Amino acid sequence: MNRLKQTLDLGPAEVLPMAREAILTWKLQESAGVIARPVRRVQVGQVVNLWLNPTWPLPAPRLRGRELTVPVGSCEVIEVIDAESAAGFVYRTLPGHLESGEQTFLVSVGSDGRLGVSITSESVPGRPLLKAAAPMPLAAQKMMALRYVVGLKRMLQQASVRGTDRQPAAQSAMTPVAEAVAASTRTGTRRSG
Repeated sequence: MNRLKQTLDLGPAEVLPMAREAILTWKLQESAGVIARPVRRVQVGQVVNLWLNPTWPLPAPRLRGRELTVPVGSCEVIEVIDAESAAGFVYRTLPGHLESGEQTFLVSVGSDGRLGVSITSESVPGRPLLKAAAPMPLAAQKMMALRYVVGLKRMLQQASVRGTDRQPAAQSAMTPVAEAVAASTRTGTRRSG
């Protein structure tokens, strides 16, 4: 069983409403190059299909009007957390997904008044070929968890800048996320602050 936990400080608790919206409307996945369909507010029993954009942080290429993406599989939301100081959800993968297990996406305010994001998962490879390729699937999961937390932090920072400066983002905001993921992958370190 692969167990994974990736956390990151997001800043002061006042950004919780924006983080809540990002988590509960699948924007978190989008920030990491994952496409979830159908897109609607997270609810228990909801089934979503997931695809990965292979050219992230760039938009997915198109051919004959269709996005060229990599199918990941389907998941079912089994729990939704929507409390005063926390928001998130848990999904379970369905047969055919690349992984077999559960993943939790959570933002919460700590006793220090800071907002943090936590991505946790427990899974095993969902296909025999992935089992044979170990430890590559775990490395891919770690990379995706890092993309999720750094992507959420970037979204919140951009929203704050746009809210105070009233300026649209001038360049692709995914570039810093891609750089953080690449640096972490090269050095084998985890960003947690």
